[in-house]
Amino acid sequence: MRKFLLLLFASWLLIGTSLAAQSAPSTRSDVVVQPHLEARLLAEYQQVTPGDKVVIAVKLMPEAGWHTYWLNPGDSGLATVIHWDLPNSEFIAEGIQWPIAQKFNIGHLSNYGFEGDTYLLSTIHIPHDYADTTLPITATVDWLVCEEICIPGTATFSVELAVGDSVLAAENSAEFALARANLPELASWPAYFDIQAQQVTILVDHPSAAAMADSSLYAFVGAGELVEHQPAGSINAIDSQLLIQRQLNTYFHDMPSAFELLLVNDERAVQITVAASEQGPAGNVDTASTSASLAWVLLLAMAGGLLLNLMPCVFPVLSLKALHLANQNNSARADAIGYTLGVIITFVAIAGLLILLRAGGQALGWGFQLQNPLLIALLALLFIAIALNLLGVYQIGTRLMSLGQSGHQQNSFATGVLAVVIASPCTAPFMGVALGFAIIQPPSIALLIFAALGFGMALPFLLLGFVPQVARLLPKPGAWMETFKHWMALPMNLTTVWLLWVFGRQAGVDSLALLLIAAVLFATALWCFGSGQLKPAKKVRQNVLGWLLLALCAVSLFFALQMQQASHAASNSQQNWQSWSPSVHDELQTKQPVFVNMTADWCITCLANERVALETEATRALFTEHNIAYLKGDWTLQNPEITEYLGRYQRNGVPLYVLYWPGKEAQVLPQILTPALLREVVLNASQ
Repeated sequence: MRKFLLLLFASWLLIGTSLAAQSAPSTRSDVVVQPHLEARLLAEYQQVTPGDKVVIAVKLMPEAGWHTYWLNPGDSGLATVIHWDLPNSEFIAEGIQWPIAQKFNIGHLSNYGFEGDTYLLSTIHIPHDYADTTLPITATVDWLVCEEICIPGTATFSVELAVGDSVLAAENSAEFALARANLPELASWPAYFDIQAQQVTILVDHPSAAAMADSSLYAFVGAGELVEHQPAGSINAIDSQLLIQRQLNTYFHDMPSAFELLLVNDERAVQITVAASEQGPAGNVDTASTSASLAWVLLLAMAGGLLLNLMPCVFPVLSLKALHLANQNNSARADAIGYTLGVIITFVAIAGLLILLRAGGQALGWGFQLQNPLLIALLALLFIAIALNLLGVYQIGTRLMSLGQSGHQQNSFATGVLAVVIASPCTAPFMGVALGFAIIQPPSIALLIFAALGFGMALPFLLLGFVPQVARLLPKPGAWMETFKHWMALPMNLTTVWLLWVFGRQAGVDSLALLLIAAVLFATALWCFGSGQLKPAKKVRQNVLGWLLLALCAVSLFFALQMQQASHAASNSQQNWQSWSPSVHDELQTKQPVFVNMTADWCITCLANERVALETEATRALFTEHNIAYLKGDWTLQNPEITEYLGRYQRNGVPLYVLYWPGKEAQVLPQILTPALLREVVLNASQ
């Protein structure tokens, strides 16, 4: 009987302990085991107070060699996402406090993420009127864990905390201390960014940021599809400011209003928020440090302008000018001054126009004028005229066509104008730093920097005009100059080819064909004028024919530009696709399966997928067999409807492939397609 009572008491004690354990709050969830990763949820407090806050950690434990992703995963991957399930809508869960990221280079791609145990902290605010005795917190976590392959995972975790006076969870203290040790410093350093041409420039205006600039410093940009991640770009400290320049991402579309920037070197890791440059108050910069920075940037601008003379796009014009200065001893100074004024005024004028347009909301950068097909076409015709003049086909000695050949100062000014217009797509060494600094400064400082660029570009010709010792280094004038002048038509014609190629990329091959017709008519007209100059008796007749050809040239140019907007619209009669539009999409989706391909001519991945997987006989047969309507959206030029469509799938770039099957959810396909993958997706959807 005694043994029975002892056994009964032990059983009651065991059951009571078990029930107490089940009813006691739990600050740790169970560990969830999934392929190549384990995860759990941890709470910093075991008892919390209404009106207070509690920090919760998602602990991810990937296998050795595997990694998860930062808020911007880089070229591929997906950031970890936490979905909170809290007692009511008055609870507020803050965003993830991301640890210090690492960079993983995989072939030509770069990703950002974490290896080893990773703690993702989030702060949850408890409402003041919360009256329950316990606080259940549930989180559903989605992640992607990768090595050479990637495996998505998801799990739901729960903890339950007591409500009362705040009490730390002692069993979790060491892990939360480790989690906070892996967080970057949060700083409020003023930081602004801007985009010009194909470059993103970030300026961090704080001495501590400039002090971090060393060979180990890397800038993790938190905005997806803003910068290219593999190229490190350049980082320069200019007195108390840190200037970061990165290549614009291939899939960039929308300019963010702000993003997180993580600066990491061997000694320190700091996270700051970077705002768009329009939001940056110009008056917050220390005057003394700005003056020193500006002096340094002006020197860089002058050096960049000087080196710009060696760029292939501008060298043909400048070499002619140098020979002219060498042969005009009496007017060398006047010509040098005229050319310098032309260069500086044009630099400042283009910069001023750029500033005005950007202030009006245009996303433009340096060299924006060569994004205008009309200007490209006119420049191509101008260079044809210069080349024919150099070859002696015609002579107009006091007009713009004789740039670099006339002794008149106004033509030297025109040469400077032309040199800057042609040079604008080029960026010489040191010039990038100066431009990056200029675009995030007040207009007066920006214009001063552009003027310094122009002065540096004109400096060699000032020396030739004002320093006889420098001019004497040039070859002596002689008969050889006539032959050399003829040879200089070659780089002029090569420049014309480049301009025609740019026009073709902008306006399409049909418009390019019309521009070529205009170029032939224009060249023939100049030949007619030249023939009249050689044979005065036939001058009137030749001039009439020349003006007629010029008129036909203008008509051809007009039609070339008119066709520009339609250059990317291809005939659907011989294609297995239709052009996408919301109305066509909605109409077809009610009748049959629909496959949507969002693409662009400048997207290499898109073109590769079309060649390999979409524009093949096998895919045509597959779509025909299953009655799939194939819609293609062309994002080569701005299209708000396509932009809105991409936004539905949290994309701001192409490619995007979506399969709509009646009665099923839309399925987003991977960005890299193969015929086998397409067939598998279609067959699975049809079952």
